[in-house]
Amino acid sequence: MTQKITFLGMGAMGVRMAKHLLQAGYPLTVWNRTASACDELVAWGAVAAPTPMDAVADADVVISMVRDNEASRDVWLNAQTGAFFGMKENAIAIESSTLTVDWIQSLANMFTVEERLFLEAPVSGSRPQAEAAELVFLMGGEQSTFERVRNVLKCMGKVPDNVIGKVGSGALAKLCTNTLMGVQVVVLAEMIAMLQRNHANVDNTLAALAQTPAWSMIATRNTPSMLNGHFAPLFPVELIEKDMRYMLDSVGENQMSPVIRATQQVFQQGVEHGFGAEQMTAVIKLFQK
Repeated sequence: MTQKITFLGMGAMGVRMAKHLLQAGYPLTVWNRTASACDELVAWGAVAAPTPMDAVADADVVISMVRDNEASRDVWLNAQTGAFFGMKENAIAIESSTLTVDWIQSLANMFTVEERLFLEAPVSGSRPQAEAAELVFLMGGEQSTFERVRNVLKCMGKVPDNVIGKVGSGALAKLCTNTLMGVQVVVLAEMIAMLQRNHANVDNTLAALAQTPAWSMIATRNTPSMLNGHFAPLFPVELIEKDMRYMLDSVGENQMSPVIRATQQVFQQGVEHGFGAEQMTAVIKLFQK
């Protein structure tokens, strides 16, 4: 029997992910805080619901992709509209948002106490990967539960053979992934601005660096934006800054982590300077003054 799916959160990532579920033939119900964001999916055959609770009433699988801890808490646990209170007994909840480890574990515990099924499935990738169904899922939870939704997730990206570990493992892996990316983006921004101030041939210098073992995929993907000054958002400054803060939450307030803290502060400055909604590479503007 085809599983009925509910997708909560029709942001830039959610709408692209949900589209693949429709294309695969799954019956799909969608919800978004701003209802008009569901219009595109409804035109393709989805059913829109007025609240998360209403959206999940008949679902076998419920997927959430929202902005942060606060949005996740409201979507699942709002006393009047929360999805948690409307799900069927054997339905599987999947949280794909990028969240803190503490919150995802607290949420999972709510499901465990009520003997409900829960997985975390944050993704590596941005809008182009979501559009092409090339997201990489970072799974946390019970392997047996994962097996029940493997084919659903495969419609939207690459799934591993096994979960990484218990709930929280996926969040840690996602935060580590974004931290590696954020650190490199800030270093590239500082480096390119330095080359420009020294009147170097920036294109030739970067082409030479690209032939060395120190170069990376992150550098290849992000240097053109910095060089061209094109900052249309794929992964905005304000979201990578949020993820760096969440990473620091896992590091611990009293633990040494100077590089991660410095990187978060750069992105925070980007938000404070008014380009939080621009692509994360826009932080180069901080160093070009």
